[in-house]
Amino acid sequence: MSRSPKVNSQGWVVLKSFTKPGQAQSRLEELFDLSNTECTMVIFGGAGDLSHRKLVPALYNLHRSGQLSSGFSLFGVDRKQKSTRQYRDELAASVEQYSESSWSSEEWEKIEKKIFYESIDLQDPAAYLYLKEMLDNRAREHHSGNNHLYYLAVSPPLFAIINSNLRRLGLSASSSGWRRIMIEKPFGHDLTSATELNSAISAAFGEEDIYRIDHYLGKEMLQNTMVIRFANTIFEPLWNNNYIDHIQISAAESDGIGDRGRYYDQTGAMRDMVQSHLFQLLTVTAMEPPGRIDADTVRWEKLKLLKNVHLWPGSAASEKIIFGQYSGFLKEKDINARSQTETFAALKLAIDNERWQGVPFYLRTGKKLEDKLVKIVIQFKDPPDPYAHLLPGSSISGRDKLFNLLTLKVQPREGAVLQFNIKKPATVTEIVPAEMDFCQPCAFLINTPEAYERLLKDAMVGDKTRFSAWDEIERAWKVVDSIYKVYNRAEFPMQSYEPGSTGPQAAGEMLGREGRRWWY
Repeated sequence: MSRSPKVNSQGWVVLKSFTKPGQAQSRLEELFDLSNTECTMVIFGGAGDLSHRKLVPALYNLHRSGQLSSGFSLFGVDRKQKSTRQYRDELAASVEQYSESSWSSEEWEKIEKKIFYESIDLQDPAAYLYLKEMLDNRAREHHSGNNHLYYLAVSPPLFAIINSNLRRLGLSASSSGWRRIMIEKPFGHDLTSATELNSAISAAFGEEDIYRIDHYLGKEMLQNTMVIRFANTIFEPLWNNNYIDHIQISAAESDGIGDRGRYYDQTGAMRDMVQSHLFQLLTVTAMEPPGRIDADTVRWEKLKLLKNVHLWPGSAASEKIIFGQYSGFLKEKDINARSQTETFAALKLAIDNERWQGVPFYLRTGKKLEDKLVKIVIQFKDPPDPYAHLLPGSSISGRDKLFNLLTLKVQPREGAVLQFNIKKPATVTEIVPAEMDFCQPCAFLINTPEAYERLLKDAMVGDKTRFSAWDEIERAWKVVDSIYKVYNRAEFPMQSYEPGSTGPQAAGEMLGREGRRWWY
C-alpha cells in the first residue's frame, strides 16, 4: 500500500527538510512501498517510438536506482516482425541515447534478460489466446506474482479492441494478483468519443485499476506547486483575489508537428494540450487546499475547481479565444491543404468561486514558438502606490518595475523565481526589480526522476495520485467542447504567426487591452 505525506489538523503538509543528496534520495524511497513492483508489464505497441524514447528508458532508470523488483518482466507486443534478441538490441541503443541515467552495459544485461517480444496482430482475437499463454509462462518463470500491468502505447482506435479481448479471456481481472491498465492521451477527441472510450475500458477494468496518463502530473515541479502554495505562510494567505491580479499558464514548444501530421490535423492545440496538460496545471494552481494528500481527496478538489471553469464572461469571443497557425503548417506532411486546425491557442478563463472571483486566468500553448518552456506566472496586484508617501521623488522606468511575480518553472529547468522591488544601490530614490531564483536541480544536486519513471512506478505500487480520473477528463472535455461552440471560425479567421515568434499578434493584444502582457 502506498504512503501519503503527513498532513496536520489544519491540512498543512508536514515536510522534512532535505540538505544532502543522499538524505533526499533516502526520503523519496521512504514515501512509497516498492515491494509490489513485481509484475509482468505488457506494452501494446512495444516497438513504437514511445517505448523507445520514454517507457523503456524509464524502466532502465528504475532498475538502476533499485526500484524494480526482481520479479519484474517486460513483454513487448507489436505487429512488427522481429526476434526478442533484435528487440533487446534496439532497445539498448534507445536507452543509451534517451536515458537520464548514465549508460552501463553491465546494468542493461541484468534487465534485458527480463525483456521479451512477440509479433501479434492486435486486431486478431486469436492472437490473444497466444498472449494469455505467454503471460502465464512469464508469471511462472519470473515469479511476477500473477500481477499484470498493461500499457496501451497504440493508436486510440485499438483501445476498445484490446480491452474487449483482455476481458473475453479473463486477462483483465484475477482473484490472485492485480490487473491494471495505463492509457496514453488523447483520451477521445471530444466528450462523446471520450465517453464511448471510457465505457469500453470500464467494461473490462474497474475505475481503481485504470491509470489515465497525463505525464505533466509526473513532473517534479508540478507536484511541488502544492507544497509552495500550502506550506508557506508568505504565499498561502495571498493566494486569492485580494492580492493576485491574474495568473498565466504557458506551455510553449519550439518544434513543429514532426511526423504527427495525420494525428495533429484531427486534434489541434486545444485538444492536444489544453484539455489535458494545461487544465492539469490550472487545477493544481487554483484548487482549494485538500484535507489530505491522497488520490481521492486531491481528485475531488481538482474536480470541484474544473466545474467552476468557463470562458471569461461579457467580452466578445475574439477577445478571449485566439487560435493561430504557424506559417508553413499547410505544407507539412499529411496536413490538409485547407486545414483550419490550430497550432496555437490562447484563452482567457474565469473561475467562478469565492477565491478567484474577478481574477483572469490566461492559458497559452503553441507549436514552433520562440522557446520551449512550461511555466506558471502569478502576478500580484500593484502595491498601494508607495512613492508619494514613502519615497517622495522616487522614479521608476516603466510599470514593469512595480510587478511582484512568482514564476513556477516546470520545464526545462525546474524551479521558482520571485520578483520584488528594491531601491537601486547608489541612488536615492530609483526603484528596480530584484529576483530570488531557486533552481531545484542545482539546490539538491540530484537528478529528479523523469515523469514516466514516477508514473510507471506509481502504477506498479497502486498509487493513483498522479493520474487523471474519468470525472476530471469528462469535465475538461465539457469545457473544451463549450469553447469550440463559442468560437466561430468564419467570423474570427485563423491568426497566422511566424515560426520562432511568440505567437499571433492577437494573443498579445488580448492582454494588452487590459494593460497586461505575457511573461515569456
